[in-house]
Amino acid sequence: MDVLYKRIFSYGSLQFCGHIEEYFVAHTEDLLVYIVQPRVGATHNLLRRYHEGVLIEERPVRSSQNVVAYYVLWFANHIRFLLSFCPRNQTTIIFGGHPVVFFGMGLLRRLRPLRYAYWVGDYFPSRHPVIRVFEWLKRHYLRRVDYAFYLTDAINRVMNGGVLAAAPGRRTLMWGLKPCPITPVPPMEPFTLLVVGLIRPGQGVERLLEFLQGHPAYRLSVIGVCQPAFFETLQGLIDELGVRERVFMPNRFYAEEELLAVARTAHVGLALYDTSSDNFTHYADPGKVKAYVEMHLPILMTRVSDIVPYVERFGCGEIVDCFDGVDAALCRIRDNYGRYQEGVARFLAYFEYERYYRMAFNPMENLNDG
Repeated sequence: MDVLYKRIFSYGSLQFCGHIEEYFVAHTEDLLVYIVQPRVGATHNLLRRYHEGVLIEERPVRSSQNVVAYYVLWFANHIRFLLSFCPRNQTTIIFGGHPVVFFGMGLLRRLRPLRYAYWVGDYFPSRHPVIRVFEWLKRHYLRRVDYAFYLTDAINRVMNGGVLAAAPGRRTLMWGLKPCPITPVPPMEPFTLLVVGLIRPGQGVERLLEFLQGHPAYRLSVIGVCQPAFFETLQGLIDELGVRERVFMPNRFYAEEELLAVARTAHVGLALYDTSSDNFTHYADPGKVKAYVEMHLPILMTRVSDIVPYVERFGCGEIVDCFDGVDAALCRIRDNYGRYQEGVARFLAYFEYERYYRMAFNPMENLNDG
Protein backbone atom coordinates (compact mmCIF):
# COMPACT_ATOMS: atom_id res chain seq x y z
CA MET A 1 0.00 0.00 0.00
CA ASP A 2 1.40 3.38 -1.07
CA VAL A 3 0.47 5.56 1.93
CA LEU A 4 0.29 9.25 1.05
CA TYR A 5 -2.09 10.35 3.82
CA LYS A 6 -2.34 9.34 7.46
CA ARG A 7 -5.98 10.25 8.18
CA ILE A 8 -8.82 11.59 6.01
CA PHE A 9 -12.51 12.18 6.72
CA SER A 10 -14.03 12.32 3.23
CA TYR A 11 -17.49 12.55 1.72
CA GLY A 12 -18.60 10.08 -0.93
CA SER A 13 -21.44 9.13 -3.23
CA LEU A 14 -23.08 5.97 -4.49
CA GLN A 15 -23.30 7.57 -7.92
CA PHE A 16 -20.54 8.08 -10.48
CA CYS A 17 -17.99 10.24 -8.68
CA GLY A 18 -14.63 9.90 -10.40
CA HIS A 19 -13.20 7.12 -8.17
CA ILE A 20 -12.30 9.50 -5.35
CA GLU A 21 -13.11 6.97 -2.63
CA GLU A 22 -11.16 4.31 -4.48
CA TYR A 23 -8.14 6.61 -4.73
CA PHE A 24 -8.15 7.56 -1.05
CA VAL A 25 -8.71 3.93 0.03
CA ALA A 26 -5.51 2.94 -1.79
CA HIS A 27 -3.40 5.76 -0.30
CA THR A 28 -4.73 6.52 3.20
CA GLU A 29 -3.82 4.73 6.41
CA ASP A 30 -7.11 5.60 8.15
CA LEU A 31 -10.08 6.76 6.07
CA LEU A 32 -13.65 7.57 7.06
CA VAL A 33 -16.15 8.05 4.21
CA TYR A 34 -19.57 9.56 4.92
CA ILE A 35 -21.97 8.95 2.03
CA VAL A 36 -24.86 11.42 2.14
CA GLN A 37 -27.59 10.45 -0.31
CA PRO A 38 -30.01 12.89 -2.01
CA ARG A 39 -32.92 13.86 0.21
CA VAL A 40 -35.63 12.74 -2.24
CA GLY A 41 -36.13 9.01 -1.88
CA ALA A 42 -33.35 8.46 0.67
CA THR A 43 -34.08 6.69 3.95
CA HIS A 44 -30.55 6.53 5.29
CA ASN A 45 -26.96 7.55 4.63
CA LEU A 46 -23.92 5.32 4.87
CA LEU A 47 -20.67 5.36 6.84
CA ARG A 48 -17.57 3.41 5.76
CA ARG A 49 -14.29 3.10 7.62
CA TYR A 50 -11.07 1.78 6.10
CA HIS A 51 -7.73 0.92 7.65
CA GLU A 52 -4.72 0.39 5.38
CA GLY A 53 -6.98 -0.10 2.38
CA VAL A 54 -9.31 -2.64 4.05
CA LEU A 55 -12.99 -1.91 4.79
CA ILE A 56 -13.37 -2.56 8.52
CA GLU A 57 -16.82 -1.04 9.11
CA GLU A 58 -19.91 -0.14 7.09
CA ARG A 59 -23.16 0.91 8.67
CA PRO A 60 -26.31 2.90 7.87
CA VAL A 61 -26.76 6.39 9.29
CA ARG A 62 -30.15 7.93 9.96
CA SER A 63 -31.49 10.46 7.45
CA SER A 64 -34.85 12.07 6.65
CA GLN A 65 -36.85 13.27 3.65
CA ASN A 66 -37.99 16.33 5.62
CA VAL A 67 -35.79 19.20 4.47
CA VAL A 68 -35.05 20.57 7.96
CA ALA A 69 -34.49 17.17 9.58
CA TYR A 70 -32.32 16.11 6.62
CA TYR A 71 -29.76 18.89 7.18
CA VAL A 72 -29.95 18.80 10.98
CA LEU A 73 -29.21 15.06 11.01
CA TRP A 74 -26.46 15.48 8.42
CA PHE A 75 -24.68 18.18 10.42
CA ALA A 76 -25.16 16.49 13.80
CA ASN A 77 -23.72 13.24 12.47
CA HIS A 78 -20.88 15.14 10.79
CA ILE A 79 -19.84 16.63 14.14
CA ARG A 80 -20.22 13.30 15.94
CA PHE A 81 -18.12 11.41 13.39
CA LEU A 82 -15.49 14.14 13.21
CA LEU A 83 -14.93 14.30 16.96
CA SER A 84 -14.76 10.52 17.33
CA PHE A 85 -12.57 9.87 14.26
CA CYS A 86 -10.15 12.83 14.44
CA PRO A 87 -7.61 12.54 17.30
CA ARG A 88 -6.16 15.48 19.18
CA ASN A 89 -2.56 14.51 18.43
CA GLN A 90 -2.71 13.96 14.66
CA THR A 91 -3.82 16.15 11.78
CA THR A 92 -6.89 15.00 9.84
CA ILE A 93 -7.85 16.20 6.37
CA ILE A 94 -11.58 16.96 6.01
CA PHE A 95 -12.50 16.57 2.33
CA GLY A 96 -15.98 17.62 1.21
CA GLY A 97 -18.05 19.32 -1.43
CA HIS A 98 -20.97 21.02 0.37
CA PRO A 99 -21.12 24.02 2.75
CA VAL A 100 -22.57 21.80 5.51
CA VAL A 101 -19.16 20.14 5.80
CA PHE A 102 -17.55 23.46 6.71
CA PHE A 103 -20.04 24.86 9.23
CA GLY A 104 -18.27 25.55 12.51
CA MET A 105 -14.86 25.12 10.91
CA GLY A 106 -13.19 27.78 13.06
CA LEU A 107 -14.33 26.27 16.36
CA LEU A 108 -13.58 22.70 15.30
CA ARG A 109 -10.03 23.68 14.36
CA ARG A 110 -9.55 24.73 17.98
CA LEU A 111 -10.71 21.31 19.18
CA ARG A 112 -8.80 19.19 16.67
CA PRO A 113 -5.82 19.70 14.30
CA LEU A 114 -7.81 19.80 11.03
CA ARG A 115 -7.01 20.75 7.44
CA TYR A 116 -10.01 21.42 5.21
CA ALA A 117 -10.24 20.71 1.47
CA TYR A 118 -13.28 21.86 -0.54
CA TRP A 119 -13.96 20.36 -3.96
CA VAL A 120 -16.61 22.52 -5.64
CA GLY A 121 -18.56 20.38 -8.09
CA ASP A 122 -21.29 22.74 -9.26
CA TYR A 123 -22.40 26.31 -9.84
CA PHE A 124 -25.98 27.45 -10.40
CA PRO A 125 -26.46 30.70 -12.37
CA SER A 126 -29.80 31.52 -10.79
CA ARG A 127 -31.25 34.66 -9.18
CA HIS A 128 -33.41 32.61 -6.81
CA PRO A 129 -32.77 33.79 -3.20
CA VAL A 130 -32.02 30.29 -1.90
CA ILE A 131 -29.52 29.61 -4.69
CA ARG A 132 -27.88 32.99 -4.14
CA VAL A 133 -27.39 32.20 -0.43
CA PHE A 134 -26.01 28.77 -1.33
CA GLU A 135 -23.49 30.28 -3.75
CA TRP A 136 -22.51 32.95 -1.20
CA LEU A 137 -21.80 30.24 1.39
CA LYS A 138 -19.57 28.39 -1.06
CA ARG A 139 -17.49 31.50 -1.70
CA HIS A 140 -17.38 32.25 2.03
CA TYR A 141 -15.86 28.87 2.88
CA LEU A 142 -13.62 28.71 -0.18
CA ARG A 143 -11.78 31.76 1.16
CA ARG A 144 -11.19 30.01 4.47
CA VAL A 145 -10.30 26.40 3.62
CA ASP A 146 -6.73 25.18 3.29
CA TYR A 147 -7.28 23.65 -0.16
CA ALA A 148 -9.84 24.44 -2.85
CA PHE A 149 -10.48 22.40 -5.97
CA TYR A 150 -12.88 23.39 -8.77
CA LEU A 151 -14.46 20.76 -10.99
CA THR A 152 -14.09 22.95 -14.09
CA ASP A 153 -12.32 26.10 -15.19
CA ALA A 154 -15.76 27.69 -15.51
CA ILE A 155 -16.38 27.23 -11.76
CA ASN A 156 -12.81 28.29 -10.98
CA ARG A 157 -13.34 31.44 -13.04
CA VAL A 158 -16.69 32.43 -11.54
CA MET A 159 -15.47 31.81 -7.99
CA ASN A 160 -12.20 33.74 -8.36
CA GLY A 161 -12.77 36.27 -11.14
CA GLY A 162 -10.27 34.31 -13.25
CA VAL A 163 -8.79 30.83 -13.37
CA LEU A 164 -6.37 30.08 -10.54
CA ALA A 165 -3.90 27.67 -12.08
CA ALA A 166 -0.60 28.02 -10.24
CA ALA A 167 -1.76 28.86 -6.71
CA PRO A 168 -0.71 26.13 -4.23
CA GLY A 169 -3.72 24.08 -3.22
CA ARG A 170 -6.09 26.01 -5.46
CA ARG A 171 -6.71 24.52 -8.88
CA THR A 172 -9.18 23.02 -11.32
CA LEU A 173 -9.66 19.29 -10.81
CA MET A 174 -12.01 17.36 -13.08
CA TRP A 175 -13.27 13.80 -12.65
CA GLY A 176 -10.65 11.07 -12.99
CA LEU A 177 -11.26 7.92 -15.01
CA LYS A 178 -10.80 4.19 -14.65
CA PRO A 179 -11.41 2.26 -17.88
CA CYS A 180 -13.65 -0.78 -17.96
CA PRO A 181 -12.28 -3.99 -19.50
CA ILE A 182 -12.05 -3.75 -23.29
CA THR A 183 -14.42 -5.96 -25.26
CA PRO A 184 -14.78 -6.46 -29.04
CA VAL A 185 -16.71 -3.79 -30.93
CA PRO A 186 -20.21 -5.07 -31.81
CA PRO A 187 -21.23 -5.36 -35.49
CA MET A 188 -21.64 -1.89 -37.00
CA GLU A 189 -25.21 -2.61 -38.08
CA PRO A 190 -27.41 -1.64 -36.46
CA PHE A 191 -25.32 1.33 -35.33
CA THR A 192 -26.42 1.68 -31.70
CA LEU A 193 -26.65 4.96 -29.78
CA LEU A 194 -26.59 5.04 -25.97
CA VAL A 195 -28.08 7.59 -23.57
CA VAL A 196 -27.56 7.09 -19.81
CA GLY A 197 -28.49 9.02 -16.68
CA LEU A 198 -31.55 10.83 -15.42
CA ILE A 199 -33.87 11.20 -18.43
CA ARG A 200 -35.68 14.51 -18.65
CA PRO A 201 -36.82 17.08 -21.24
CA GLY A 202 -34.02 19.12 -22.76
CA GLN A 203 -31.70 16.19 -23.47
CA GLY A 204 -32.78 15.63 -27.06
CA VAL A 205 -34.42 12.22 -26.57
CA GLU A 206 -37.56 13.29 -28.45
CA ARG A 207 -35.45 14.53 -31.37
CA LEU A 208 -33.48 11.28 -31.35
CA LEU A 209 -36.68 9.26 -31.70
CA GLU A 210 -37.66 11.41 -34.68
CA PHE A 211 -34.16 10.89 -36.09
CA LEU A 212 -34.59 7.10 -35.87
CA GLN A 213 -37.74 7.23 -37.98
CA GLY A 214 -35.79 8.47 -40.99
CA HIS A 215 -32.61 6.44 -40.32
CA PRO A 216 -33.39 2.72 -40.18
CA ALA A 217 -29.72 1.75 -39.77
CA TYR A 218 -29.67 3.16 -36.22
CA ARG A 219 -30.83 1.80 -32.87
CA LEU A 220 -31.23 3.64 -29.54
CA SER A 221 -30.77 2.45 -25.95
CA VAL A 222 -31.96 4.81 -23.20
CA ILE A 223 -30.82 3.65 -19.75
CA GLY A 224 -32.09 5.68 -16.81
CA VAL A 225 -35.17 6.79 -14.96
CA CYS A 226 -37.57 9.55 -15.95
CA GLN A 227 -40.74 10.96 -14.42
CA PRO A 228 -43.88 8.85 -15.17
CA ALA A 229 -45.56 11.58 -17.24
CA PHE A 230 -42.48 12.10 -19.41
CA PHE A 231 -42.05 8.34 -19.82
CA GLU A 232 -45.63 8.07 -21.07
CA THR A 233 -44.98 10.93 -23.49
CA LEU A 234 -41.91 9.18 -24.88
CA GLN A 235 -43.73 5.85 -25.16
CA GLY A 236 -46.52 7.51 -27.12
CA LEU A 237 -43.97 9.14 -29.43
CA ILE A 238 -42.20 5.80 -29.98
CA ASP A 239 -45.45 4.21 -31.12
CA GLU A 240 -46.47 7.22 -33.20
CA LEU A 241 -43.13 7.17 -35.06
CA GLY A 242 -43.16 3.39 -35.50
CA VAL A 243 -39.67 2.83 -34.01
CA ARG A 244 -40.62 0.48 -31.17
CA GLU A 245 -38.41 -2.36 -32.48
CA ARG A 246 -35.31 -0.14 -32.48
CA VAL A 247 -35.66 1.50 -29.06
CA PHE A 248 -34.68 -0.05 -25.72
CA MET A 249 -35.96 2.03 -22.80
CA PRO A 250 -36.61 0.08 -19.57
CA ASN A 251 -37.08 3.21 -17.38
CA ARG A 252 -35.25 1.87 -14.33
CA PHE A 253 -31.91 2.19 -12.58
CA TYR A 254 -29.22 -0.14 -13.90
CA ALA A 255 -26.42 -1.44 -11.70
CA GLU A 256 -22.88 -1.19 -13.07
CA GLU A 257 -22.69 -4.69 -14.53
CA GLU A 258 -26.08 -4.33 -16.21
CA LEU A 259 -25.07 -0.98 -17.68
CA LEU A 260 -21.81 -2.42 -18.97
CA ALA A 261 -23.67 -5.25 -20.68
CA VAL A 262 -25.81 -2.71 -22.55
CA ALA A 263 -22.82 -0.48 -23.33
CA ARG A 264 -21.04 -3.41 -24.97
CA THR A 265 -23.80 -3.49 -27.58
CA ALA A 266 -23.50 0.25 -28.31
CA HIS A 267 -21.20 2.32 -30.51
CA VAL A 268 -21.62 5.96 -29.40
CA GLY A 269 -22.57 7.68 -26.13
CA LEU A 270 -24.81 10.73 -26.48
CA ALA A 271 -24.93 13.85 -24.30
CA LEU A 272 -27.18 16.27 -26.19
CA TYR A 273 -27.64 18.87 -23.49
CA ASP A 274 -29.65 22.05 -23.85
CA THR A 275 -27.12 24.80 -24.64
CA SER A 276 -29.08 27.76 -23.24
CA SER A 277 -27.05 30.10 -21.02
CA ASP A 278 -28.98 29.23 -17.85
CA ASN A 279 -28.14 25.53 -18.07
CA PHE A 280 -25.78 24.71 -15.16
CA THR A 281 -24.14 22.02 -17.34
CA HIS A 282 -21.98 24.84 -18.73
CA TYR A 283 -20.18 24.70 -15.36
CA ALA A 284 -20.17 20.91 -14.98
CA ASP A 285 -17.93 18.00 -15.88
CA PRO A 286 -20.81 15.75 -16.97
CA GLY A 287 -20.59 12.34 -15.36
CA LYS A 288 -22.27 10.61 -18.28
CA VAL A 289 -19.59 11.81 -20.70
CA LYS A 290 -16.84 10.43 -18.48
CA ALA A 291 -18.82 7.19 -18.05
CA TYR A 292 -19.09 6.74 -21.83
CA VAL A 293 -15.33 7.08 -22.19
CA GLU A 294 -14.71 4.61 -19.36
CA MET A 295 -16.87 2.16 -21.35
CA HIS A 296 -14.69 2.86 -24.43
CA LEU A 297 -17.44 4.63 -26.38
CA PRO A 298 -16.82 7.66 -28.61
CA ILE A 299 -18.91 10.68 -27.63
CA LEU A 300 -21.41 12.85 -29.45
CA MET A 301 -22.32 15.91 -27.39
CA THR A 302 -23.50 19.48 -27.70
CA ARG A 303 -21.11 22.38 -27.11
CA VAL A 304 -21.64 22.73 -23.38
CA SER A 305 -19.19 22.17 -20.48
CA ASP A 306 -15.43 22.53 -20.18
CA ILE A 307 -14.99 18.91 -21.19
CA VAL A 308 -15.64 19.91 -24.84
CA PRO A 309 -12.06 21.13 -25.51
CA TYR A 310 -10.72 17.77 -24.30
CA VAL A 311 -13.08 15.84 -26.59
CA GLU A 312 -11.82 17.94 -29.49
CA ARG A 313 -8.17 17.80 -28.38
CA PHE A 314 -8.04 14.01 -28.11
CA GLY A 315 -10.41 13.30 -31.00
CA CYS A 316 -12.62 10.97 -28.98
CA GLY A 317 -15.94 12.22 -30.35
CA GLU A 318 -17.88 14.90 -32.13
CA ILE A 319 -19.24 18.22 -30.88
CA VAL A 320 -22.40 19.72 -32.41
CA ASP A 321 -23.79 23.21 -31.89
CA CYS A 322 -27.39 22.08 -32.45
CA PHE A 323 -29.32 18.92 -33.21
CA ASP A 324 -29.17 19.57 -36.95
CA GLY A 325 -25.52 18.48 -36.88
CA VAL A 326 -26.21 15.05 -35.38
CA ASP A 327 -26.68 13.18 -38.67
CA ALA A 328 -23.36 14.27 -40.20
CA ALA A 329 -21.49 13.79 -36.88
CA LEU A 330 -22.74 10.21 -36.50
CA CYS A 331 -21.73 9.45 -40.08
CA ARG A 332 -18.18 10.68 -39.37
CA ILE A 333 -17.92 8.49 -36.27
CA ARG A 334 -19.37 5.44 -38.00
CA ASP A 335 -17.11 5.80 -41.07
CA ASN A 336 -13.92 6.40 -39.02
CA TYR A 337 -14.65 4.35 -35.94
CA GLY A 338 -11.08 3.14 -35.34
CA ARG A 339 -9.76 6.71 -35.29
CA TYR A 340 -12.30 7.74 -32.64
CA GLN A 341 -11.41 4.68 -30.55
CA GLU A 342 -7.79 5.84 -30.57
CA GLY A 343 -9.01 9.22 -29.34
CA VAL A 344 -10.90 7.52 -26.50
CA ALA A 345 -7.67 5.78 -25.47
CA ARG A 346 -5.81 9.11 -25.38
CA PHE A 347 -8.60 10.71 -23.33
CA LEU A 348 -8.50 7.81 -20.85
CA ALA A 349 -4.74 8.04 -20.48
CA TYR A 350 -4.89 11.76 -19.71
CA PHE A 351 -7.60 11.47 -17.03
CA GLU A 352 -6.47 8.11 -15.58
CA TYR A 353 -7.40 8.68 -11.98
CA GLU A 354 -4.26 7.41 -10.21
CA ARG A 355 -1.91 9.62 -12.23
CA TYR A 356 -4.31 12.55 -12.43
CA TYR A 357 -5.21 12.71 -8.73
CA ARG A 358 -1.64 12.07 -7.59
CA MET A 359 -0.60 15.21 -9.43
CA ALA A 360 -3.60 17.30 -8.31
CA PHE A 361 -3.58 16.33 -4.62
CA ASN A 362 0.19 16.62 -4.24
CA PRO A 363 -0.07 19.71 -1.94
CA MET A 364 -2.05 17.65 0.60
CA GLU A 365 0.51 14.87 0.89
CA ASN A 366 2.50 14.46 4.08
CA LEU A 367 0.37 17.06 5.87
CA ASN A 368 -0.71 14.82 8.68
CA ASP A 369 2.46 13.04 9.73
CA GLY A 370 1.74 13.82 13.34
